[in-house]
Amino acid sequence: MTSANLLTGLLIHNGSPARRIFEASADGLTQPWIALRDEFRLVGCALRTSDSLNGITPDFEIHLDARKVRGSIPTFAVLAECRFIHPPNANLKYLRHYRRLFTWNPELVERGAATKIQLAHPMGGSRVDGYSRRDQFVVLIAANKALPIWKPSLDLYSERVLAIRWFERHAPSDFALYGFGWGKSARLPTRLGGAVHRLEGLLPGNRCHFPSWRGALHAKREVLEGARFSIVYENVRGLRGYITEKIFDAFCAGNVPIYWGAEDIAEYIPEACFIDRRKFSSCGDLYEFIRHMPEHAYLDHQHAIRDFLESDASYSFSTKHFAQTIVSEVLDCLMDLRQQNLD
Repeated sequence: MTSANLLTGLLIHNGSPARRIFEASADGLTQPWIALRDEFRLVGCALRTSDSLNGITPDFEIHLDARKVRGSIPTFAVLAECRFIHPPNANLKYLRHYRRLFTWNPELVERGAATKIQLAHPMGGSRVDGYSRRDQFVVLIAANKALPIWKPSLDLYSERVLAIRWFERHAPSDFALYGFGWGKSARLPTRLGGAVHRLEGLLPGNRCHFPSWRGALHAKREVLEGARFSIVYENVRGLRGYITEKIFDAFCAGNVPIYWGAEDIAEYIPEACFIDRRKFSSCGDLYEFIRHMPEHAYLDHQHAIRDFLESDASYSFSTKHFAQTIVSEVLDCLMDLRQQNLD
C-alpha cells in the first residue's frame, strides 16, 4: 500500500448526526466504517464526517451509496444498497463521475467498473450449544419497511409479512417478532414514508398491527442466542452477491438462519450453515421441517457455522478486508493523480 501524509477524506452518508457513523453501536452496524477510519489513520490519513471537518478542506470524498458528485476533488463511492432501494447505485450518469467504485454487485465488477467488496460484518466466534438453552423456537428481527417500487417478483419485505402472518395463525407460541416500526404500517424508505409514519404516530389509540411483536431491539444478539432459528430474508431476492449483515448476526449467535435473498448464496457460504427457504413451497412445509429436526442435525448446522466463521472463506466479509481494500485503492488512485499533476 502506498503511504499518504496529512490527507483528509470526507465520508458522506445520510445518517444524522453524521459523526455517529464512527461511534460503536450495540448491533455492530457502524464497525465497517470505524475500521475504515482506523485503516486510513494507520497510513496518516484522516477520514472525517461533515460535522467534524472544522473548516478543513478535504482532499477526497467517499460516498456511502451514489449521489450527485459536486466539485472537482477525487470522489469515491461504496455502493451498499441494491438498485431497487437506491436507484442511483445503478445509474451510470451518477457512477461515471467517481474515480473508483466499491460494491458487492458482480455486474459492475465484471464490467470493470468497480472493485469487489462484500458488505462487512465484525464477525467473531459462534456457539455450538444445541437446543438446551434456546427456549424460543423462531424469531424474525427486522424493521418494518416496504420496497419503494412495485416489484412483487423480487420483494422480500412482503414475504417477511407473509411469514409473520403464517406463524401468528398457525404456530403463535413458536414465534416472536422484533424490530422497529411494527406498531405502524410498513414504511416506504422515502420522505413520504417517514411523513406517513409520523402521521400515524399522531393518531389516537394504540394500534397493534402484529400480535407477535415483542418490541424494538438495540442489539439482536441476546434474542438470537435464545432462539433456535431466525427468519433472515434480504430486502429483495434474486440478486447475485447481495448478502447483508443479517445472516452473520445469526451465525455469531449460534442461531441457524432460514435464509432467502442472494441467488448465489451457496457460492459464498456453505449450504450446511443455513436453511434455504427456496427449497420449501410454503411456510407450512418449512415449519414441519424445522419442527421435526433432531438435535444432532441442528448441531451439524452449528458446527458448519463455526467452521465457516473460522475459515478463510469468511474473510471477504470481514471489516478488515473491507477497510484494507478501500484504503489501498483510494490511496493508489490519489498517488496516481498526484504523479500525473507533477508530470
